Amino acid sequence: MVDESGRDLAVVGSYTETEDTGLTSYRIDGESLDRCDAAEERDPSFLDVHPSEPILVAVNEREEGSAVSYWIDLASGRLSRLNRTATGDAGPCHVTIGPCGEYVVVAHYAGGSTALMSLGTDGALDGPLDLRRHEGSGPRGDRQASPHPHSAQFVTDSIVYVPDLGADRVAVYELDRDDDRLCPLPDAAIGCRPGAGPRHFAVHPTAPIGYLVNELNATLSVVDFADPQRPTVVDTLSTLPDGVEATDTIAADVHVHPSGEYLFASNRGHDSLAMFRIRTSPEKVVREAVTPTGGRWPRNFAIHPDGERIFVCHQHSNDVIQCAFNVGTGELRRKEVRTKIVAPTCLQFI
Repeated sequence: MVDESGRDLAVVGSYTETEDTGLTSYRIDGESLDRCDAAEERDPSFLDVHPSEPILVAVNEREEGSAVSYWIDLASGRLSRLNRTATGDAGPCHVTIGPCGEYVVVAHYAGGSTALMSLGTDGALDGPLDLRRHEGSGPRGDRQASPHPHSAQFVTDSIVYVPDLGADRVAVYELDRDDDRLCPLPDAAIGCRPGAGPRHFAVHPTAPIGYLVNELNATLSVVDFADPQRPTVVDTLSTLPDGVEATDTIAADVHVHPSGEYLFASNRGHDSLAMFRIRTSPEKVVREAVTPTGGRWPRNFAIHPDGERIFVCHQHSNDVIQCAFNVGTGELRRKEVRTKIVAPTCLQFI
């Protein structure tokens, strides 16, 4: 969303181990991020924005998990807290608002569950209406001894994919609006390579193709969901340069460029963005470049709607860095402008 004067807004969520400010709004002015407002929230590690209202929902990634909604004033960037509610389990690490805006799905990494909540146009959160506990484990005993749902993605207005890092699979649910439930579709689940650790999922803007980033082995899987209840993995590629092993690197985030011609994935440890070109069709993907991001631990990044700028959140070097992207040539160029933010974990445009 953009206000009447055409100036862009962004909100950044951060971990708050060393300070109280967890949410910060910024005006994007050319190459700089100008701070507008801040709110004291404990560990709002992930955010999502309502599809039609200036409302965001953040999850507080703590033992007693909660979600909170805010109204954003588009003219001033002011953040006004609207509502808070428990999410029903420990360690909510991701939140997604459904395409119609009336439901919220929360993934609990620590608790091993997925929750459904309702969201009103006034920002009122209600729930959890349903809580689905995951089962399973993987070969990595240090990270996969139990289920760890890491995100949720609506691939249609009623089908939700939930990558589970601990169980090496993507759980699939169908939203039942009559009974406010997430109905498991076990036969539709996507099995991943043992030890892959599926984390985030992005959808192509015009085709039923998704891109799954696997944290533990730093790979990207291409998923065909022409039938969303029978998805298939059609290819898997490394997010690292040829010859570089994933020993000291874990992948984090994935986004498709608005043009539908490129997609990007972030590597923590290698501290880079992998750029993939989408060739003759959305399932035909080739990794073309892996570019250092200039900071430490790029946990999350966001592609500006104009497609020409990418903002990278570096959790460990405490900054957000902007990169310029040339859609015509595919060149990604890091700018030297650096916004200092303590432990940024998620940036969303408003």
